[in-house]
Amino acid sequence: MKRRKAQRKTAVQIRFEILEYLRYAGPTPRTHLWRRATTLSYDDFLKHLHHLIEKGLVVEDEDGCRITEMGKKVYDQLKDLLPTIF
Repeated sequence: MKRRKAQRKTAVQIRFEILEYLRYAGPTPRTHLWRRATTLSYDDFLKHLHHLIEKGLVVEDEDGCRITEMGKKVYDQLKDLLPTIF
């Protein structure tokens, strides 16, 4: 019996999962977000989080990380598009 090789997630899939978690969970501490939304190493998670922050899709303040209005729009668009791509 052949074992299926686990497929690696793309950067788009990982960032979508982070946005998705924040969309429904609300403000979340960084380490909680890392543990709940991804299976990445912390360093890899930070690269994706910083990318989302640089693009203005996520902000981080004393309450934790939260999705911006632009992030919500991008998430909604990706939610409709990703099933057709993958």
